[in-house]
Amino acid sequence: MQTADWRNKLADKVLEVKNLTIQYDNGKAPVVRDFNFFLEENEILCINGKSGSGKSTIVWALMEMLEDYHAKAWGEICCCSKKIIYDGTPHKKRILNWREIALVPQASMTSFHPLYSIGKTFMEMLDTYEGKGRKEWKKQKICELLERVKLDSSVYHMYPHELSGGMKQRAAIALGLLFNPEILILDEATTGLDLLVEAQVLGTILELKKRQKMSILFISHDRNLAEKFSTRQILISER
Repeated sequence: MQTADWRNKLADKVLEVKNLTIQYDNGKAPVVRDFNFFLEENEILCINGKSGSGKSTIVWALMEMLEDYHAKAWGEICCCSKKIIYDGTPHKKRILNWREIALVPQASMTSFHPLYSIGKTFMEMLDTYEGKGRKEWKKQKICELLERVKLDSSVYHMYPHELSGGMKQRAAIALGLLFNPEILILDEATTGLDLLVEAQVLGTILELKKRQKMSILFISHDRNLAEKFSTRQILISER
């Protein structure tokens, strides 16, 4: 679809980023400058660029995590009918939640505490958002979600070091889908996987997208992969 056609469909967007500029506190030039894009309902949009171009930094702004990385931003993010205004000051208030936008990080190991079983990590997330109690119902929900990403329910009792790279990535995807978000961000989610496992993981994501009718923001340095997996691409240049 041509660019002009996409602009005619702006009413369907679930995410819009306007004039986003991000700078780390080390005083160097902004790593992201005046970046604009939008994501439509049920779309897979790829932000493509080389390492160091600011792709993950944009993700941290979307997830309201910039303060954790000692960075500040200017610009506006409209997401799921909510608005985040960055004005260069510390952003501490959490505006979006895991039901609206969720992240599958590049290093799936960082999604899980090494001393927690996979089930305990999921359970703590559910307890945080839905309150404690209903343990058996929550366990059933977690096991069903693991099976949905083609993992055996026995993974519930396993620890991160007991899983292969592909299994950990599937578990991270399941964690991202725990609250059925409107937008799922995949930040280099298949990096480090062999081609067969990568194809299996992406195939699972496409099945889940069709089932759950969500929009996907796909972050990748691989242009060939982006062309095969995404509906549309945006190239971000290194500053």
